[in-house]
Amino acid sequence: MEVDPANRDTGLASARRSMRERAAWLQSQLPTIYLALLGGLQIVLLWMYRVRFGSVIAPAGGLLLLCLVMLLRRTGERWHLRIVLLLALITVTTFAPSVVAIEQRQHAGLTFESDSMAMDEVAIDRILHAHAIYGTDWSGTQVDGYAYEYGGIDLHYYAHFPLMVQAAVPVRIVSDLLHVPFDYRMVVLAFSLVALGAIYWLPIATRNRFIVAVATLLNPAISLAGWTGHDDMCYLAMLLVGLALAGRRHFLWAALAFGAAAALKPFAILMLPFVLVALWKRSPASASRRARLRAGLEACGLFAVPLLLSIGPFVVRDAAGFYRDTVTFPTTVLPLGGFGFSGLLVALRIVPIGAQFPLGPLELGAAIPALWLTLRAFAKRPTLGHFLMGYCIALFAFLFFARFFADNYLAILIGLALCIPSLLSVRVLPLAQEESLGLARDLGTSAA
Repeated sequence: MEVDPANRDTGLASARRSMRERAAWLQSQLPTIYLALLGGLQIVLLWMYRVRFGSVIAPAGGLLLLCLVMLLRRTGERWHLRIVLLLALITVTTFAPSVVAIEQRQHAGLTFESDSMAMDEVAIDRILHAHAIYGTDWSGTQVDGYAYEYGGIDLHYYAHFPLMVQAAVPVRIVSDLLHVPFDYRMVVLAFSLVALGAIYWLPIATRNRFIVAVATLLNPAISLAGWTGHDDMCYLAMLLVGLALAGRRHFLWAALAFGAAAALKPFAILMLPFVLVALWKRSPASASRRARLRAGLEACGLFAVPLLLSIGPFVVRDAAGFYRDTVTFPTTVLPLGGFGFSGLLVALRIVPIGAQFPLGPLELGAAIPALWLTLRAFAKRPTLGHFLMGYCIALFAFLFFARFFADNYLAILIGLALCIPSLLSVRVLPLAQEESLGLARDLGTSAA
């Protein structure tokens, strides 16, 4: 029995319309879904840690969460009130536990804090006293308490880029002037406020800002990293600043912000190709190849400024020590494990945890095709969501084959991925009728 082509076309159109309606309904429910899921998990986590954070924060946060969910279920435009309640919820359930942990540390010392926090604090003290932080021994410091991890390799390497320490120096100086014991979580809290400001400045609707704030600042995986002193929020905050600038088509300033993020954690280097594609595509059709190349070189130069200023003095002082700690250690010395390919190899006992397994070719073999495909997709659909989606896919492809795909790296990736639906409506390239306006946006310059 043959099907009438007209009926078949009608059925296909009806199915497509139904899928669009379901997608639209899901998009409209994202604030509630994100809040209920991530906020609920955060409350559960706080209750599990009530011995450490007290038994007041979790119930107080739960009450705020319930009120906010009920307000979201009500119709009407009350987004400003919802944002205020969300800020209160973030303050109580994300920031307050860090403040409590800072206060408790003064009595109990380092307990559940991360080894990276202990090393960052010692590195700050060493920089203030003009001592080396690369190619040196960390024995005899508070890092000794983590000597049980991986056979004590933390006592011999410092894998962080120096800006992670340099950015904390002003906070350390202020705490000394106020006679308040310094804790690296103070720096994490400061960058969390920077992240809030960047979210507010994103060129998106208020409901979408709500979603991004929940995905990044009410995310229990990211929050737990902050409570234990992991410094990932510093890098995430600068990524959000760069995205806000890119969303407003200030690509040169965005390159500078992404360069600062890369100077905190090198993962942000993968943002640069997307900035370059945006600059190239944004140029009017009449622009010469030389003008486009000049704009790309300007972006590369601005991206490199934070890296050169922060890393340069340490390379001049001890290039071998810097390379040993920041390159050799994470690519050769660090034990295999985590949530990626190497962790799977170790779990299946295919290779031992300390094997010198050549993962570099696999990392590049996964990252380069992922980057190429996502750059092409971004060029066809130049939205801020596709910009971020391409970065997340390329970074995941690279990290999946790293020696150690850490849980805090995965948490940041998930948080960024959850932001993508809220950014798909933001075009980072002008429409065809706007292209004749040229490049007069960044740094107060105009197109030649």
